[in-house]
Amino acid sequence: MTGWLIEALIASTLLMLLVLLARRPVRNAFGPQVAYALWALPVLRLALPPLPDAWRQAAVTPISGVGETITVFVVDGGGSAAAAVAAPSVPSIALVVGGLWAVGALAFLFWHLTSHTRFCRRLLGSAAAIERVRGVHVIASHVATGPLAFGVLRRYVAFPLDFADRYDADERELALEHEIGHHQRGDLIANWIALAVLAIHWFNPVAWRAFRAFRADQELANDARVLAGRSTIDRHAYACAIVKAAHGGAVSAACHLHTIDDLKGRIRMLSTSPRSRRRLATGGALVSTLVLAGLGLTASGTSAAAALTGKVGNTLGVDLQ
Repeated sequence: MTGWLIEALIASTLLMLLVLLARRPVRNAFGPQVAYALWALPVLRLALPPLPDAWRQAAVTPISGVGETITVFVVDGGGSAAAAVAAPSVPSIALVVGGLWAVGALAFLFWHLTSHTRFCRRLLGSAAAIERVRGVHVIASHVATGPLAFGVLRRYVAFPLDFADRYDADERELALEHEIGHHQRGDLIANWIALAVLAIHWFNPVAWRAFRAFRADQELANDARVLAGRSTIDRHAYACAIVKAAHGGAVSAACHLHTIDDLKGRIRMLSTSPRSRRRLATGGALVSTLVLAGLGLTASGTSAAAALTGKVGNTLGVDLQ
């Protein structure tokens, strides 16, 4: 089990790096929706169970056995007893490292869950109901610094109290469509899945970078959905709404209209022409192929995964196979 977990952590990190490298060219060629779909690859790898034993032997043995020389050592009973006494210190290293990892992951999830719950209570505690649109409760609150979507079982869109004063009618309509789109696309659920992945990788700087890129790609994909088939005037109004919303902080599990980290790049993407259905289909096929290939090459039980586990085990001084 420990060997599989380490393989999964290393493999998913490598796949995050692959997505970080591929997301921009894929977005430029096939559109932001296709680039956003790439993030399914590291998530699916973490959920991929180990290969069955029969497959594992077939995958690992032919390669790992090449050039092996079998050496037999004969030791006396005293040596075996000494090894037996020293053995318990080796697993203790793995237990300490595993315990620290588990405590960090649980603390990360607990902090995000409590902070998100506290934020939602503040929003709802001072909220004034506006309307109900397509099963989503639209509210206004002074806690909301800009348009945002939150809630999974009970879905909400929150606007600031001065929303009607700062945004014109077109901007309000597009902002509402953007936030409702997050609910319809399942982005709020995806955010919690991404936070769970980040909790597993809480010690990993690559995962933190990947999480920020994932959120940026999520917003770009939703932008493309909102603006599909709309005029240049609507695109200009949408860009104005994003700029007006670009202040204040953000909650990791919620979906905000603004993404301050890459505001210029996001505004620039609004001026690009939509991709044809044929181009989108080609991109979807490419992503599907990449996902299948990535999962197949990094699955636990392959020679590559076994080699990675062996190197980590040698570093820690623990047999992880």
